[in-house]
Formats: sequence, C-alpha cells, structure tokens
Amino acid sequence: MISYVILAITFLYVVIQISLYAARQRKPLTRDDIEERLLATLNGGDHGRP
Repeated sequence: MISYVILAITFLYVVIQISLYAARQRKPLTRDDIEERLLATLNGGDHGRP
C-alpha cells in the first residue's frame, strides 16, 4: 500500500516537472531576430538577451 503512495507521488512529481519544463521553453527565434543578433555581434555590440 505504501509503495502505491510513493509511486503516485513520484508520478505527480514527474508530471509537474514536465509541465514546468514545457512552460519554460522559449519560442524559436524569428529570422529577423537572428539577423539582428548576428549584425550586433559582427559590429562588436552586445544585443543582450531578453
């Protein structure tokens, strides 16, 4: 019985961690963002990350 409780808690922990990871993922950069960062790097400036 206790092993089922431990298994349920572990399952909930994994589900919560996966959902937090999915929520934290950044959206992919657009072509304009990549171009802007590349030009800033080539010009010696630091664009900074949002």
